[in-house]
Amino acid sequence: MTGSEGSSKTKPTDKFFGITNIKSYVPLLLDLDRMNYDSWKELFKTHCIGYSVYSHLDDSSLKADEPQWEEVDNIVKQWMYGTLTQPLLQTILKPNATTAEVWKSIEDLFLENKESKAIELDDELRSITIGDSKIVQYRTRIKSIVDILANIGAPGAPVPERNLVIYAINDLSPKFSHVVTTIRHQKPFPTFLKCGRC
Repeated sequence: MTGSEGSSKTKPTDKFFGITNIKSYVPLLLDLDRMNYDSWKELFKTHCIGYSVYSHLDDSSLKADEPQWEEVDNIVKQWMYGTLTQPLLQTILKPNATTAEVWKSIEDLFLENKESKAIELDDELRSITIGDSKIVQYRTRIKSIVDILANIGAPGAPVPERNLVIYAINDLSPKFSHVVTTIRHQKPFPTFLKCGRC
């Protein structure tokens, strides 16, 4: 057998057997609290397409056509499990489920929670207060809420810069009144990033 004959017998799916750390390829943990499903899905799907195993996600692979179907399916499922937070993993873990069934469970879970999470976050953003937080923590929380709203494709996301600045200065304590006045009268109106430097 020549070298070219040997390489032609290697199936495209064989290359994924060497992957030991899925986080090197999909560096994002799927998290119900962060609602980062769309970003995670894109990374995971791209990885599976690149390794010729996407058919295991959409259930279009035929068991009879692949001698190692179950082995391949379990490897792809392990990849998926390795990119989920522990609470999420516990929520979707089901004995003997195929990769396609797990994929669908995750999608359904996030789609069910999307609308209620968007409403909850929008309310929090509109009524956010600094309380005892430091300015950096306060701004980080605002940015985190806005990022999650964008991740879930909430109506009105991404939140306009002007609104972000207004949310950030609305509940600042009186000791920041000079900063608030400066920001409100700046022309052009500052971005959220520049607002933090005022």
